[in-house]
Amino acid sequence: MVRKLIKQTGVLLSMCALICCPVDSVYAQDSQATEILQAMSAEIASLDRFVVSGDGYVDARLDAGQIIEHSMDATMRVSRPGAMRITNIDAESTKEIHFNEGVLTVYSQTENFYAQTALPAGIDAAANFAVNELDIDVPMLDFVFNDVGDHLVEDAQSVEYLGLSRFRGKLYHHIGIRALEDDLQVWIAAEGPPLPGKLAISAKWDGGAPRSVFFFSWDTEPEIDKASLRFEPPPNAVRIEFDLDSER
Repeated sequence: MVRKLIKQTGVLLSMCALICCPVDSVYAQDSQATEILQAMSAEIASLDRFVVSGDGYVDARLDAGQIIEHSMDATMRVSRPGAMRITNIDAESTKEIHFNEGVLTVYSQTENFYAQTALPAGIDAAANFAVNELDIDVPMLDFVFNDVGDHLVEDAQSVEYLGLSRFRGKLYHHIGIRALEDDLQVWIAAEGPPLPGKLAISAKWDGGAPRSVFFFSWDTEPEIDKASLRFEPPPNAVRIEFDLDSER
C-alpha cells in the first residue's frame, strides 16, 4: 500500500544491491527471506493490541528539479478485532484515520474537516478502502493486515534476503522485495520478537533520485483507552463527503 503513496510523491530509492546480487545467492536465500516474513506475520497476528510509533522521511522534487526532504511523525494504535487510530503529524498539518465499530473516519485538524463511511467491522477492510477507494496511505497501514507478509509480497517478482543490518542500536534482517513498478525493503528484528523496524520504498521509473525511509518502534503490551479509538468531532468541525472517483 505504501507503494501507491511513493508513486504519487515521486520517491526513488536505489536498489543496486538487488540488481548486482549473484543469481546463485538470490535463489539460495529466497527461502530464508520467506521464513522471516512469515515469522513477522505470525508475531503481528498474535497481538491483540499494539502501538507503533515512527518517523518518516520522504523526498520530493520541486518544479526546478531540487530534491527536498519532508519529515513526519506517526503513531498507530490497534485494538483487534476492529479498532484502530493512526495519527500523522508534520510541520504543517495533523491528519488522522479512525476505524471503530464499523465506521471509518478521516480527519484533518488543519482544516477541521472530517468524512465518514460505514464499512464491515474489520480492520483489513478499512485499510483496503482507505488505499484503494480514497487514495490515502500511510506506511503503518502495511502492518495492520492479518497476514502482513502475504500483503507485502502480493505483487512481488522476487523476495531476497540481503543479510544483517544494524541501526539505532539493534540488529535486523534486511529483506528486499522487487515488483514491476516499485521496490520495497523491510528490516525485521533479528533479536527478540521479529517485528519490523524500518521500511524503504522506491518507485523505479520515476525521474530524479528521491527516496523514502520510515522507522518504527513497537509497544506490544500497551494500555489503550477504548475511548481514544473513537472519533468525536471537535468543536466547529465540518463534516464533508468522501470524493469517490468511480473510475479509480
